[in-house]
Amino acid sequence: MGVKNRKKPLWLSVLRWAARVIAIIFILFILSMFIGEGGFWSHPKGVLPLCAKDYVFLSLFGLYVAGLAIGLWREGLGGMISLLFMIVFIIGQIIILWPEGIKRLTYFYLLLLPGILYFLSGLIHRRFERKEQI
Repeated sequence: MGVKNRKKPLWLSVLRWAARVIAIIFILFILSMFIGEGGFWSHPKGVLPLCAKDYVFLSLFGLYVAGLAIGLWREGLGGMISLLFMIVFIIGQIIILWPEGIKRLTYFYLLLLPGILYFLSGLIHRRFERKEQI
């Protein structure tokens, strides 16, 4: 058994930490919107109550945030979870909003970024670990 060189390239650490920092920023931003939204628990005058499709999309969004949180510990798994649920969320919104409201989804595509970075980080780290075992 020889000594393994555990030194990984700097760009790999930057990729991992970029994914984590962006995910934490997104998690805090999304949680602040849910906590700060008064219409989520009570229905002020003029605000319609949530319907079944709203609960489905809120659940998908919640699972996306859970994937981001899991990615803090397991990048590959968290990336897959967050990407899966955000893609399903976006596809569902495209189906509902087609064709008039598609431009409203532009910012949701940014939410794919931490999932992609997590997934790439987990995939590349796994390949480096395999090379070190050989």
